[in-house]
Amino acid sequence: MLKKIKISKLNQFTGHKDCIYALSTSLNNNAFYSGAGEGYVVEWNLVDKMDGKLICQVPRPVYSFLLLPNSKLLLIGSAQGNLHVVDLTNNKEIKNIEAHTLGIFDIKLHNNTVITAGGDGKINIFNSNDFTLIKTIHASNKSARTIAINPVLGHIAVGFSDHSIRIYNLTTFELIQTLNFHVNSVFTLSYCNQNKHLLSGGRDVFLKFYNAENNYELIKDVPAHNLHINSVQFNPTGSLFATASMDKTLKIWDAETFELLKVIDKARNEAHVTSINKILWLTDTEILTASDDKQIMHWLVEDGL
Repeated sequence: MLKKIKISKLNQFTGHKDCIYALSTSLNNNAFYSGAGEGYVVEWNLVDKMDGKLICQVPRPVYSFLLLPNSKLLLIGSAQGNLHVVDLTNNKEIKNIEAHTLGIFDIKLHNNTVITAGGDGKINIFNSNDFTLIKTIHASNKSARTIAINPVLGHIAVGFSDHSIRIYNLTTFELIQTLNFHVNSVFTLSYCNQNKHLLSGGRDVFLKFYNAENNYELIKDVPAHNLHINSVQFNPTGSLFATASMDKTLKIWDAETFELLKVIDKARNEAHVTSINKILWLTDTEILTASDDKQIMHWLVEDGL
């Protein structure tokens, strides 16, 4: 029997002048960062619910974030392919790295390395201490869109607009295998279930589940949305995951059974009116969504009656 959940909107944040593509937690536990098409990076307070505080502005749209809390740095990936390094103690940019020739769609941290996925089809690995370039992988002539890291298996999965997912060795960055189960661009990846499985989604509207421990065997294939799947993210304990789509819906799924539990949309929940681009779980029960409608919405997910 499926579990029942209910969802309610706690707040919505407005102030951006363009589509919102990036979300991140903040150094402040009661706040988060957003990045949008006008280049603004804004910090919002979840408790006070006041207007956002401008952290900085970069010249091109903000596509991705990575927070480095220990060094109090925020890495910002732009549509131009630049990696902006901002010191959050004074909100000043301290480095502007020409990392890619096209947009940086994803940024991840593993040990002492920062890994970026670019619209030029390259994967770049930087030293996280001084941001010197360690290695470039010339992977594809199409965009590298999303990165997922599996420290247990020592794998890094990268999704591309050439419809493939490439699995690399996390230490040597040598190619292990290529997955070709999608028929269009792969926009989002996440390892789950104690890193035993990989979940992917993209332009072909399918969620695909793979057994990472068994040569990435495809174990389930779900037509999850009516348009592109832009973002997939699991809650902190891994009991639920959420998907966001160009079809304007947010969906909540059971992580164990892969069953759909809840659909959040404009008609039933006063949700977004355009494409939902990014998801960020703050806790097991709180989630943020960012959209082309220039709004961020804060949702509470609870057990139903």
